[in-house]
Amino acid sequence: MIILLSLYTLIIGGFLSYVIGARYGSKAGYVSAGTIFIVYILLNQMYLASGGNYIESLTWANVPGLITLNLLFRIDGIAYAFISIILIVTLFSAIYSVGYMDHAENVKVYFLAYMLYTAAMIGAVASYNLLQFFFFWEAMLIPSYFMIAEWGYGDRRRVAFKYFLYTQLGSILLIVAIGILGLYTLNRYGSISFDVNILYTFIGELPLNIQRLLLILMLFGFGVKMAIVPLHGWLPEAHAEAPTPISVILSGVMIEIGLYGLIRYTLPFTYSIWSSEGSITLLLILALITLFYGGLMALVQKDVKRLLAYSSISQMGYMFLGLAAANVISLEGSIMHVYSHGLLKALLFMVAGVLIHVIGIRNLDQLGGLASRMPITAVTAVVGAMGIAGLPGIAAFISEFLIFGGVYNISLTNKILFTVIAVLGTAISAAYMTIFIRKIFFGRLPENIGEIHEVPTSMLAPMVALAILAILIGIYPTPILNPILSGLSEYFNLFGGV
Repeated sequence: MIILLSLYTLIIGGFLSYVIGARYGSKAGYVSAGTIFIVYILLNQMYLASGGNYIESLTWANVPGLITLNLLFRIDGIAYAFISIILIVTLFSAIYSVGYMDHAENVKVYFLAYMLYTAAMIGAVASYNLLQFFFFWEAMLIPSYFMIAEWGYGDRRRVAFKYFLYTQLGSILLIVAIGILGLYTLNRYGSISFDVNILYTFIGELPLNIQRLLLILMLFGFGVKMAIVPLHGWLPEAHAEAPTPISVILSGVMIEIGLYGLIRYTLPFTYSIWSSEGSITLLLILALITLFYGGLMALVQKDVKRLLAYSSISQMGYMFLGLAAANVISLEGSIMHVYSHGLLKALLFMVAGVLIHVIGIRNLDQLGGLASRMPITAVTAVVGAMGIAGLPGIAAFISEFLIFGGVYNISLTNKILFTVIAVLGTAISAAYMTIFIRKIFFGRLPENIGEIHEVPTSMLAPMVALAILAILIGIYPTPILNPILSGLSEYFNLFGGV
């Protein structure tokens, strides 16, 4: 029961961080980071030893003729990519928190909530039972809401409640969809089951009207977490006002779990509807609207964190574009983009946190010339910005290339038009990232900025590590692409996709 052991380890690490934090303050972040690193090694070795398909099951409750509840976990190539980036981002964000949260109050509770948040995300992705997934899906909300409300900026409690409200409205739709699938197992097997391997047995057998209903419910339910336009209202404020280490996680990995839900639970059951020319066209248009809306809004932002928040909406448009195309190439690109975006956006939010921590200024018009005073921060920021812009040699170039190739690979008559429009979106990414770098690090240093210097090593080291990882993956992506492709090959065999 290695996955269950890993979840217990993260939770125990949270309480240990609480105890250490009571005495040593933010240095408890090293305990959190060490715990996450142990879990990363454990799950990585487990995945490799299992040959890329690890399953563990434990009967939870069994009422004959009514319901069977199992605690069921599975890590295949798809889940491995998501779990890997979640652990990498939370590991470096925990180290970053040591310096960033140094003067914060009640920091021991912060690290406890942080570790519970991490455990919930891992539990959601590793779950192979739909009801169990929903439990962890909801469990992600509680600590993240609390951390925004307690350690955020500005009108943080209103922002946290808005985030809570949006997410719960999406969850209501997911509950209905989960109930529909559970009732189908009752009709077929005489007992309700939410095990995904059981649910997958009637892929392709659901009536088209039920598939259409499930697609609508799950698209809106998961789309809220992904911040797909027009369901994005919570994200700009939540990402901008959350404490920076939490913004790192919200943008870098949490919103992508909505994409995971659509991949794992929506596309297989609704493929007959999803793959129709009308549906793919509408979904591609929705993805492009999200992509361009987020990018254009990022262009006009003056607040550093709001710029990055709208950039996240735009990047989710890329990921959703690959999912909408619904083929192996495009989905490989989408999942790879989860990984590359996690590295790059985590890095850029850390850069924004440096500005807040050292200078206390978030307005781009009041910044400039910082490259001469903070050269290492400037170099890492350039790596992150150019990665988001799609520069070759950095991770996001590969994922975007695969997404565009997948869109071109669909059977629509206007596929070239969709591909060209999507490629043009990279120009907007390059534009707002160029503005980001130029206004912060180049030009004249404002007179109101006094003597400044690089941040502590605990904040600088995670940024350097993320920048190096983004370059390494951009040069040699095989360790990530191979597991993804292996998982997708088995995945598409389930429902006859291509």
